[in-house]
Amino acid sequence: MVIIVYKKILYPTDFSETAESTLNHVKAFKNLGGEVVILLHIVDERDVKKNDIFSLLLGVAGLNKSVEEFENELKKKLTEEAKSKMEKIKRELEGVGFKVKDMVIVGKPHEKIVKVAEEEDVDVIIIGKTNLKEILGKITENVIKKSDKPVLIVKGEGY
Repeated sequence: MVIIVYKKILYPTDFSETAESTLNHVKAFKNLGGEVVILLHIVDERDVKKNDIFSLLLGVAGLNKSVEEFENELKKKLTEEAKSKMEKIKRELEGVGFKVKDMVIVGKPHEKIVKVAEEEDVDVIIIGKTNLKEILGKITENVIKKSDKPVLIVKGEGY
């Protein structure tokens, strides 16, 4: 009989309600031998790019910011906001006994999740899936397709 223990867990979060309910499943892995959680948030570079038109208008309006300057400022702001939100989650996970490594990365979410899972050599990825197929559903689907790691999917409300 083979016993599989998931000691190192990757928990990507977008701070949604589904991600919050997924956190309860992550916590449950402490009683199943879990030791370390890689807490991950991806600042979606596509969301930053959506603001290009806005940044061009700002430049034209006399604020003299290039698209690149605006994007860098926006990435920095979104990263800082994410780090702030992650502090509470990190404390919760540490409170149940996990060692926690938190990361905020800019990029395409599914690509970065798969890359971090490989680089950190996690045992399992625990990710939520909402009914917003064009957002998290697509990300979850791509993580499943492209990762060699086991993926536990936690269904969100109403799905």
